Amino acid sequence: MNKSTKSNMVSLYRLIPLTLTMFLAACGGGDDGAPGNPGEPGGPPASDISTLMVEITDVTTDAGIATVIYRVSNQDDEPVVGISTATYIAAQLLPQGYTNAGNASQWQYFTSESCTSTCTGEQVDHKNGSYSYTFSTEFDGLNDVSYMPGSTQRVIIKIGGDALPDGTPLPITNQHFDWSDSGEPAYTRDLITIETCNTCHNDLAFHGSKYNKIETCVTCHNTDKVSNPDNIFPQMIHTKHLIGFPGELADCQTCHVADETLTENMNWARVPGMEACGSCHTNIDFPAGEGHPAQTDNSNCVACHNSDWTASVHNDGGDDEALGQFNANIVSASLTDNTVTFSITLTNPATNTVYVDSADMLDFIDDLRVYGNWGTSFDYAPSAKSIKLQDTSPISGSNGTYTYAISGLTIPAGTESDKGVLAIQGKLCSSEGELGDCEEDTFSTVNIKSSHQFFSAAELTDTGRRIVVTNETCGSCHGVQELNFHGSRNDLEGQCQLCHNPNMTADATASNPSISTADYKHLIHSLHSAQREGYETLNYPGQIGNCAQCHASNDTGLLSAALPLYSGVKPLAINNGTFTSATAAICSDCHFSDTAQSHMTQQGAVFMGSEADVTAGTESCTTCHGVGAPADILKVHPIN
Repeated sequence: MNKSTKSNMVSLYRLIPLTLTMFLAACGGGDDGAPGNPGEPGGPPASDISTLMVEITDVTTDAGIATVIYRVSNQDDEPVVGISTATYIAAQLLPQGYTNAGNASQWQYFTSESCTSTCTGEQVDHKNGSYSYTFSTEFDGLNDVSYMPGSTQRVIIKIGGDALPDGTPLPITNQHFDWSDSGEPAYTRDLITIETCNTCHNDLAFHGSKYNKIETCVTCHNTDKVSNPDNIFPQMIHTKHLIGFPGELADCQTCHVADETLTENMNWARVPGMEACGSCHTNIDFPAGEGHPAQTDNSNCVACHNSDWTASVHNDGGDDEALGQFNANIVSASLTDNTVTFSITLTNPATNTVYVDSADMLDFIDDLRVYGNWGTSFDYAPSAKSIKLQDTSPISGSNGTYTYAISGLTIPAGTESDKGVLAIQGKLCSSEGELGDCEEDTFSTVNIKSSHQFFSAAELTDTGRRIVVTNETCGSCHGVQELNFHGSRNDLEGQCQLCHNPNMTADATASNPSISTADYKHLIHSLHSAQREGYETLNYPGQIGNCAQCHASNDTGLLSAALPLYSGVKPLAINNGTFTSATAAICSDCHFSDTAQSHMTQQGAVFMGSEADVTAGTESCTTCHGVGAPADILKVHPIN
């Protein structure tokens, strides 16, 4: 080797590391070991996978055959490598009015291809978190659907429900991607979100829990996929909710929540049609002209049912506007012997003014009452007392603030330093959003939103009975303060417990006494689990073991369902003079098998024993089921 050749070889050897460094940098890696850009090499593969993140970055076509490119990572954005199974669904969207004037936009199903032991098409794992899948054939003509160039297309990827080759389980994940061969899609069809559905249903999923996104459901539940028209998505969902729906059916926005981020926000009001409307208005046969003028298609629907009209007849008829003109606020309270004296101010929040007259002088008040009870630390005395303000002259007051008294409260000896609660409920008369004279036939009643206020012997207080549920947690299914009992009681957080308290007794002859009492906690558990007599057909829409669906959390984030129970919770009183210990009684609302009772008894629980026995403190449930214990109830229940 001559001197010149040797020099050239040395220069080449020196160049190799530099070239390799440049190559690695171009691939997204770096000499600091930091992760590269999404879809490119960077960082070690994920080993802990509690959440799968799927990011579809592009869909390309070659001779009409689509290839979808995507990246999979875990909750920490670490690449997930080794996924061999997946499902790929393709559909396209026909625009509103395309199939006929007045018709809504609709998805058309093309195909579903899968990778199990083999792939229908070609799936490539690029070993860095990036994947690609090429469909087996072009979409045009599949399922007798013609591909429309320039239209909005959708691809769905479903992965998970199995494990990586090393045994790491993969949670089920659906992801969608809307695309167009002409660039960014001009439109898409998104009306509701799975998050809205899950305010009642928790983790809603179908077909073996494989599909858990609305965007997935609609790609298959359309006229080009399902043979039964009743299984087309809008009709199917409306029909399923006609029975047992926990809110007001006429309020479409319970599910179609106003959300400007949705491309089809307010579609339910803007695009009326026989299919969707008829799935709720089941007494109408549009083509036959039964219950509605004969109509063979949707071309003329909007002529009468414009969006403003449709929205107005599917809401509260102006109730919210009327209620916005009235507020009752307790401004002071004190206790003397067994009488609570309180002052209340009535205002019009819409005009920021005070109603000068007292309640008995205001003609738009149909019913306004305040009732109270004492003993927030022990969940109240046997019965609440109340007065009707519209039938009562105030003791004193003027210019909008008037004073009243409620006598006869039960104040057990030694509880004088405890607290009580005053609850307000009532009805106003309104029409088309305006308050008016209850004597006039044009005005109907609307329930005010009930409220409660705690007080001590000397003054109002911000704290009182512990918070177990809130109007918001109950309202996630029922609507906030829209579930009315006994005429107009709808403050589920702090009102119902005044009467539905531990002084109510269970039936000793019942197969499960704990679900026979009207004590609030047992009443609610038995209703929602469909065990209460007369409510056996109640279909709870969520996961019955998910205590967080109803229970609230305290300031530290601890759920009120946690053990140990609040010290003021009383044993279950039974009408034969016996009692069941407090924790066992609560758990028995759901767990009442012979095995469960035997387990509880072994841990010190007492069923139908003496009051002395059940208050002896023998229950040791928290040893295993308390916060942080091996079988912490917040961990063994499916809480999310």
